[in-house]
Amino acid sequence: MASPSPSTRSSMANESVEEATATSQFPQLAILDFFFPGFSMFAGAVQKYLHIDLNLYIPLLLLMGALTVVWNYASSYLWEQLETYYMSVVDIRTDDEIYNILMAWVANQRFSQGARKFVVNTNLNSRSWYLWRWEDDDEDESGEDHGSDGKKKKKQLSYTPSFGSHYFWYRGHLLLFRRSSNREQNSPYLVSEREEISVSCFGRNPWILKELLLEARGLYMAKDEHKTLIYRGTLRPGSTDPTWQRCMSRASRPFSTVILNEKTKQDLIDDVTDYLNPATQRWYANRGIPYRRGYCLYGPPGTGKSSLSLALAGYFKMRIYIVSLSSMTANEESLSTLFAELPRRCVVLLEDIDTAGLTHTREDGRNKQGSADDSEDMVPGQLTTGNGNTNNNQNGRLSLSGLLNILDGVASQEGRVLIMTTNHLDKLDKALIRPGRVDMIVEFGLADAGMISAIFRAIFARLDGDEMPDTTKDPSLDPEEKTKLEEEKAKKKAAEDARVNVLAEEFAAKIPAHEFSPAELQGYLMKYKRDAHVAVADANVEGFIEQTRKDRKEKELKEAEEKRKAEAKRKEEKAKKEAEEAQKKEADDKEKKTEEREVKSSAATSTPAEAGPADATVEEKAVEKSKSEESEGPVEIQLEVKATGELDHARLDSGYVTPTSGEP
Repeated sequence: MASPSPSTRSSMANESVEEATATSQFPQLAILDFFFPGFSMFAGAVQKYLHIDLNLYIPLLLLMGALTVVWNYASSYLWEQLETYYMSVVDIRTDDEIYNILMAWVANQRFSQGARKFVVNTNLNSRSWYLWRWEDDDEDESGEDHGSDGKKKKKQLSYTPSFGSHYFWYRGHLLLFRRSSNREQNSPYLVSEREEISVSCFGRNPWILKELLLEARGLYMAKDEHKTLIYRGTLRPGSTDPTWQRCMSRASRPFSTVILNEKTKQDLIDDVTDYLNPATQRWYANRGIPYRRGYCLYGPPGTGKSSLSLALAGYFKMRIYIVSLSSMTANEESLSTLFAELPRRCVVLLEDIDTAGLTHTREDGRNKQGSADDSEDMVPGQLTTGNGNTNNNQNGRLSLSGLLNILDGVASQEGRVLIMTTNHLDKLDKALIRPGRVDMIVEFGLADAGMISAIFRAIFARLDGDEMPDTTKDPSLDPEEKTKLEEEKAKKKAAEDARVNVLAEEFAAKIPAHEFSPAELQGYLMKYKRDAHVAVADANVEGFIEQTRKDRKEKELKEAEEKRKAEAKRKEEKAKKEAEEAQKKEADDKEKKTEEREVKSSAATSTPAEAGPADATVEEKAVEKSKSEESEGPVEIQLEVKATGELDHARLDSGYVTPTSGEP
């Protein structure tokens, strides 16, 4: 047999070496295929076409993977330790107003505006229900105002960083803003509400974070400096806990726009000013007098009671908290919690308190009880029924006694200004408006001649904001030209004011005094707010007077008709009830008479021999029962039964009848 050639032996040796190498690397490829499926096929393709043996780099790849895993764990551990011991963190609650404050500040920072991953909003307020449900009513962001060119402004877009960690510099300190999704998947909030935000700084002293929060709060409150913040009581989402919700902010109303007697208005301002003086608070404390003040505003609808409350809060830069006593959730417990959360300097408004079902007086209840006691005859041993007007919280609603305890009880809040409005002062309980709870009662009447002219001037007087942008403030104008324009503007305004004053007096002479409310007059003048002469025209004024009187008369007739129907319905129900009671009483009388006849017949037919003590006892019980049900019982039957019982008792020695004892 011929021996193989040298080339053949060399190729066979190479193949054996490759097979040995593949056999030795097979476990490595198997391991890599287990963690990375298809790696062996990929390595074979690379080696076949690119002539690169990836098996040589397997140890390096494994080393890099191990280092990556170790780095991830080590970095997480080191960052956790650093954050725990060497960093300060402040977490922001999304269900608190601080969320709105911080997000408004973040939206104006450079790191937020330059972020590559961001969230765009038209409303930066919290997505929590009782903070977010009301739209931001700032005129610059609401989109409801118009620019100088007459075009409607577009709603402003705000950009905030998306979920993740974002570094930024603040006053030379490196801070970290972190925004992440809420881990609680069973949260009652929507998906957009599940978020957590925090701000961190390096160092164990968190003073820089507090400075940031104070700056953010200052900028946020500066937006509301000339506004009156209005809060309303509501329930927290997903619970029954009451809380105050900011519902809107309105521009502070000047006190001059409130149409009221000037002396009364000034007295009210002076009284509140004296009450809010810090020296007054010390005076109250030194004498042990509760530091509270209450006012009651009463008068017909549309006379300006609520407007005065809003103007008073804006004048003294206080927040106004509105309480609805007619709400289904208004009970003593919830209102006590709301009043306990009031700040020391605020206005609490109870509107239309006469419609809250607390208008009945306890004196009326006593009178009704007295008349009821006189009309009904009392029987000895009968339980008193009461007056049916205990004024207690029987159905979970607020009672009068509960409201009084909340207003000035032992646990009531001090430092607030309480304002109650009502259309009918005589319907309120005297205890509700006694001195100490209500310190000043202000009457709002229908418009007199002075109020009519004041309303006219308030509508048609030309103010600075009514015209186009002031050209006198242009810096490019020469001083002489600017002075000339200002003089012309002043003359024009004086002439316009004089014209409006003349028309106001003319309008006041045409409108009957003490007949129309300020709201009715304002509604009429608003129809002609662009032309004062048309508003004073005789035809328009006479048409307004006739139409208003006609509408008022129709309203009175409608109310009278509704009262008559209600009274007729009450009488019908009362007659029906009396008929049912009479029918029931007649049936009871018939039943009693039937029982009496049965007892009488049984007593007449029974004999001493046949009737034993047990029978007599049954008859006595039946007679006593009929006597207790009817005031006049059958006296004859009772005496007869008693005599029969005594005879039987005298003649019978036992309950058994014997031949000798049964003889007559």
